[in-house]
Amino acid sequence: MATAVIVYAITSYFAGNRSEKISWHNLAQILGLTEPAWPLAFQAVVRPTFLTLTLFLGPLVILFFDSELPGQAAQPLQQVFVALFTLIGFRNYVFAPWTEEYVFRAAMISLLHQAGHSTAFLIFVSPLYFGLAHLHHGWQTYHQMGRTSRALKIAVASSSFQFLYTTLFGWYASFLFLRTGSIWPCVLSHMFCNAMGFPDVSDVPQRSVLQQRVIWSSFAAGIVVFICQLYPWSFVATSQYWLP
Repeated sequence: MATAVIVYAITSYFAGNRSEKISWHNLAQILGLTEPAWPLAFQAVVRPTFLTLTLFLGPLVILFFDSELPGQAAQPLQQVFVALFTLIGFRNYVFAPWTEEYVFRAAMISLLHQAGHSTAFLIFVSPLYFGLAHLHHGWQTYHQMGRTSRALKIAVASSSFQFLYTTLFGWYASFLFLRTGSIWPCVLSHMFCNAMGFPDVSDVPQRSVLQQRVIWSSFAAGIVVFICQLYPWSFVATSQYWLP
């Protein structure tokens, strides 16, 4: 709520200089919190979320072979719901994705856009703050491992990797926000990525030849579909940020 008030105050100040009025409804639209009626809501939320899923087609196939998809033998739905509503599960899969996307996409990008920053800046520079916000995990790792020289090396390596991964996701989420004008595909994609984690292919060479072929083909197919559908599945004509 405090973030919304700050964004409203700053936006209203600059709008006042242009003799424009900013209502709370206008603010909700600027922040991407409102959705158009169906079928535009399908364009703004469902299609971009499925676009994210295509990147994880390979990992999803691995989970299928291991019977670990939600509802399969190793991952019954009851167990999924229990994990989701634990304190840690709620933090990782609901609270963190929502708050981080609200702050780093909705609030930050909307203000930077109002300030006249370029599209390239909004997509490639603003997510650096998102990456930096995760560096504290390295400090935690360093202390948990005993604050030794080895712990420092591991902490630096893991933090660097996490910074790269979160920045790459930030680029993608910023692109989705600008293309759709909605925060919801960013939140849903963030939830999904947190649930999936970074793809682990270490055991693929130990699988049967058939499974290996299916898995690697799925990785390739997912990347191809993602590249081909990146623009078509993220297009919403009513986006106030309309990114061509």
